[in-house]
Amino acid sequence: MKIGVCTGIENIYKLEEMGFDYLEAGVNSIASLEKEKFLELRKLVDGCSIKCEVMNAYFPWDMRLTGPDAAGESTVSDYARRAAERAAALGTRIFVVGNGGARRFPDGWEMEKALDQFARAVEIVAEESSKCGIIVTVEPLNKSESNLINSVKESLDLIKKINHGNVMQMADFYHMRKESESMDDIIEAGEALVHTHIANSNGRVFPRESGEDDYESFFGALKKIGYKGRVSVEANTKDLGRDAPAALSLLRKLAR
Repeated sequence: MKIGVCTGIENIYKLEEMGFDYLEAGVNSIASLEKEKFLELRKLVDGCSIKCEVMNAYFPWDMRLTGPDAAGESTVSDYARRAAERAAALGTRIFVVGNGGARRFPDGWEMEKALDQFARAVEIVAEESSKCGIIVTVEPLNKSESNLINSVKESLDLIKKINHGNVMQMADFYHMRKESESMDDIIEAGEALVHTHIANSNGRVFPRESGEDDYESFFGALKKIGYKGRVSVEANTKDLGRDAPAALSLLRKLAR
């Protein structure tokens, strides 16, 4: 398995020096940049041995995906095209569509309508991303972050609903633990699972010790499906230089 960290692109050389395999950055942070600023970032990444192989935080926070004020298809398509072209230039191979606030549907709006709206938005993203060789995944989020798609199983159901070859599954250990979700849902996802996130569910901090959380069950399920993909640490830290190497050491052991 490849091990990475969700962090700003400015930290890419730090991760390279620590021994990580890639960096996971935010899509909306690069899609909105002026051309000159983006070219500076691209030059930074081009000079590094590791790349931004994964990008999350896909949509802008002010773009609604559900409800009566949802963005139109042309708006989503234009954004998705720009995002894919820029991300591909940074070496991105996977998009993570989380965006709990953007997909949260308002009170009084039917969940089925919201699911249809969100599914269509993801389908548009998949179509544009496929042109640049980028796979799209849907991230399940715990109920405190969104009222739509709260488990790996629900995400898998959505993927089946979309039925697009470029939309795949991801699993986030932190959200699974917050929702008391069975790790067997990873086994049900099987070959559809192409990406994962992890954090100590006690405070959403960097994993450091094997006994601090039920990491064994998570990695046990991944091993059962022969998972060979990426694991990104998506966690809070006040000291990246201290916490990241400890997490890398632990995750390498768990991956073995």
